[in-house]
Amino acid sequence: MDRGKWQSDSDIYENITCTEEPTGTALKMRKIQQEPKEENLSPKFLKATETLRTQRRLLMILATLLVLAFIFLIILTSLMFIYYSMVSSQLKQQDEEKDNLLTQITTINQTIDSRISESMRSTKQDILQTIQNEKPKCDSNWKAFDGSCYYIVTTKKNRDDAQATCKSMNSDLAIINSDRKKNFLESITDSSYFWIGLKRDKNNKDEWRWVDGTYYYPPKRFWMEGEPNNAVGSEDCVHMCEKKWNDIFCTHEYKAICEKK
Repeated sequence: MDRGKWQSDSDIYENITCTEEPTGTALKMRKIQQEPKEENLSPKFLKATETLRTQRRLLMILATLLVLAFIFLIILTSLMFIYYSMVSSQLKQQDEEKDNLLTQITTINQTIDSRISESMRSTKQDILQTIQNEKPKCDSNWKAFDGSCYYIVTTKKNRDDAQATCKSMNSDLAIINSDRKKNFLESITDSSYFWIGLKRDKNNKDEWRWVDGTYYYPPKRFWMEGEPNNAVGSEDCVHMCEKKWNDIFCTHEYKAICEKK
């Protein structure tokens, strides 16, 4: 073969080689040759790669934690809302129960007050009725006071005759042992003189006895000024003189006040 022919064949071969596509095996081999082997990578590159992977894992963990925290916050908020709703409902129910209780107490108090008022009215009526029933039934011309009846004897008599007149009407000369009775008798008499049932004791001239035998020494305010003085002796009986008391002779004649129970 001559040289010119060989070069022509060579050119043809090269043209064919450049225009043909590599087969699958050739592509794999080329890729393997182009990919750098891991053992051929530098340590600095490997460390950076590992750091990047770690950072990615941490970001994933952090994102997961954030999601969990958000879910937990939602759950906590829901629980707090439910708890608040329950507490509010309980408080509202307690307020309603308190209002109902106060209403019941008010109603009970009103009922008690009403019953007490009715009871007091009934008791008052009973007392008034009892007093009315127990009020002495005095005869005509007799004055009723404090469980007794009083009669004014207008005919003047000495003390013994005045007592006898009262006895004839089932009574005695009046016993005046309280301010109330004294004021009452003064209100039904005038300024005349009236025998009352007080007399000196026979054995002790400094003591006084009522017609029923009881001892009594009247207060100073009951007597006229300077009385009793027994000025001339034997002033053993007592009469009302212008609504005050005075010791005087029992033989004098005056009106009289009779009293019977």
